[in-house]
Amino acid sequence: MLQPNEKRILAIDLRSRSFGFAVFEGPTRLLDWGVKSFRQGVNTVKIPASPKFAELMDQFSPSTIVVRKEFVESRKKAGMRQALFMQAKEHRIPVRLLSRRVVKDAFVDSNRNKYTIAAAIVKQLPELAPKLPAVRKIWKSEDYRMSVFDAAALGVAYFSVRKPAESRGPTPPVRTFPE
Repeated sequence: MLQPNEKRILAIDLRSRSFGFAVFEGPTRLLDWGVKSFRQGVNTVKIPASPKFAELMDQFSPSTIVVRKEFVESRKKAGMRQALFMQAKEHRIPVRLLSRRVVKDAFVDSNRNKYTIAAAIVKQLPELAPKLPAVRKIWKSEDYRMSVFDAAALGVAYFSVRKPAESRGPTPPVRTFPE
């Protein structure tokens, strides 16, 4: 059950062919996580992005959706972002955009790269430990499960930004959509 000062958020990490998500109920309780795919070709996924976003919003009824702010993105990713914003508007759920800097600032001593942040997330949320991929070699592509950790990092950063102002100093800029 939600405490009066806690919120249920849906953190989403958008990729060009998939998205990772993490559902938080307060800063330390992870309800669900996963990756939804949009493959092309022979293994094409029949359900487009918009219904998948709607399903997550209907299932978890988040009070806020958190997404990383992008300055440059592909057409596919921009289309997915637009589908997410449209579903959020239909469900009347505000979308918070967090910059990469805000996410890195939430992990003060372990923000060297995505894998050190993922390891810090595992310490904070041990239920994700079995999903932690090995450190990527430079000749390998990124493991698809990293999208879950990027979404979880957004969730953790969102709650660190929401802490009382007297305990953390000045508030970093965060944009809300829709207003």
